Parts: sequence; C-alpha cells; structure tokens
Amino acid sequence: MARYPLLATAVPDESLHQSLLDVLQSCQLEIIHDTADYVMAREKPSGIPYAKLVTVEGLIDKTGATRDQIRVEVVIKNEELPVHSDNHCSRMRDSVYQALEDSSHWSIVAS
Repeated sequence: MARYPLLATAVPDESLHQSLLDVLQSCQLEIIHDTADYVMAREKPSGIPYAKLVTVEGLIDKTGATRDQIRVEVVIKNEELPVHSDNHCSRMRDSVYQALEDSSHWSIVAS
C-alpha cells in the first residue's frame, strides 16, 4: 500500500475547514466523510485501475491548537504497491501538496 503523509499548519479561523474541503475538491477528489475535525475524500474513477484510486484523509488536530496555528495531518494513500517512486499515489500527493501551497491558509511543515 502506498502511503504519503503531509503535515500542514494554518491559522485557525471559521473558514479553515471549508478551505481544506476546497483544496481536496480542487484536486478532483470527492468528499465521502466530513466531520468537524476529520475529512475523507477519494479519487473519482476515471479509467484508473481500482487499486490505484487514491483516498485522502485530513485530520484537524484541535488538541494542540494555539491562537496562531493549528496542525492538520493529511495522508494520501491507495492499494498500489509503491514499486516505483513516480507512481499514481505520489503524483496525487504532489497535486495535494501544490494545492495546499497555493492556498493562502496553509503552509506545509513536513512531507
């Protein structure tokens, strides 16, 4: 199973959760589970083998939140074995990473 974690931070405000949803949807991901602190999205089938379809989980960690920042762990994964470093899941990770970077809310801490 391919699995790529990203750790991002953002300034906590009312639009933070919606910003995460917007970032995932901009990557052509469909939101399948959405709570106040957890979001799960999946890639829409479009000619890609089922094992390569990507699922993205975003966990908003409110326990360690400060007035200035909140941590969000994003995990991009699929059932594909990561035999090559340039695989479908890693390309989707790059897409999510870029979408987070392009958004004014987010900054990437680690990937």
